[in-house]
Amino acid sequence: MIFIKNELNYLLEDYRNCENSSIKELILQDINLLKEALAILQHEQDSYPIN
Repeated sequence: MIFIKNELNYLLEDYRNCENSSIKELILQDINLLKEALAILQHEQDSYPIN
């Protein structure tokens, strides 16, 4: 999960610095996919906690 959070931070920085709207749209798609993956992993972790 840490990898996904780090990757999200990198993509957000890229998104902020990008001037090309087509590239920004692709970055935004990646961000949304990673956010979805993170939500799934967090749900799985909550459902099956490690004791």
